[in-house]
Amino acid sequence: EHTSDFSVGGREVWRVGPPGGVEHRNDTVYLDIVPDARIVWSYVMSLDSRRISASLATVELRPEGSGTRIVITEQGAFLDGYDGMDERRRGTEDLLSNLESYLLGTVEGAH
Repeated sequence: EHTSDFSVGGREVWRVGPPGGVEHRNDTVYLDIVPDARIVWSYVMSLDSRRISASLATVELRPEGSGTRIVITEQGAFLDGYDGMDERRRGTEDLLSNLESYLLGTVEGAH
């Protein structure tokens, strides 16, 4: 399941997992969107009905030369020993790698 309303106050929800297996869920609320400048959102991640983290994240887009610098700031509360900063960093790096592959028109490096 995936639903998305990319607007201030809008929500995005995705749920994935095999039938009868553990459900991974992300519930997001978009708090601030300034086109070509920044996006701020909060989100909760869950395994089945157990919350494993709650976060506030900001992506800033800054002009730099002929390109754009992406600055990501995230404050996370990692609950009950699940998840953690290393896992979150690795996940963010994978997402950025996928974005780079998409923008370059390649599929190499996509996760």
